[in-house]
Amino acid sequence: MNKKTQSQNKSEAKSSQPRTKNQEPRTHLASRDVVWTFTNKKELNKSQFIDYVERKVFRTIRKYQMLPKNKVITLKKNNSLNTAILKKIIETKFPVKLIPTTNNQQPTTNSDNLSQLAEDIFKNALKGNFKNTIPKNAPMSQLSDKEVELYAKLTNINGTKRKQDKKIQTLFDKFLKKNQDLELNIVKASKQIND
Repeated sequence: MNKKTQSQNKSEAKSSQPRTKNQEPRTHLASRDVVWTFTNKKELNKSQFIDYVERKVFRTIRKYQMLPKNKVITLKKNNSLNTAILKKIIETKFPVKLIPTTNNQQPTTNSDNLSQLAEDIFKNALKGNFKNTIPKNAPMSQLSDKEVELYAKLTNINGTKRKQDKKIQTLFDKFLKKNQDLELNIVKASKQIND
């Protein structure tokens, strides 16, 4: 076979495969790489999930103007997983100061997450109290316990998991199978009632 025939065969083989000029990279992750799947079936790998959590915290700070004028975030000093994660995320951009619980000074930032807020709102509603108990300075108020715990696992952060109310969590678990956004919906409904 001469050189001309060889080059023709190669070009024919290339042209027989359908190809677009600006072909998109493959977006579906291999199942072993997926660490988080959203309700809309969007999948994230480890680095994407870590970026998602960190961006969500900073987006919440910016959206609700939670940054103090001196740009120093103060947190209540404790061993909670929420505090450890929040400290790690925030100190990538701002100084963080931990305040002992015995100190009279109040922290500027709360480390409660979405699951804690939804549980507290539901507990209060069962008692007939519909007043807004949502702190205005909670950057993790858009992240669930599952998201927080997965972030901690992926970034090797240790801390004490929050204590959950077993009765409320049993009820939530039944609803979460059909409505994965239950906690977010509870918080949004509470905001609407109190506006």
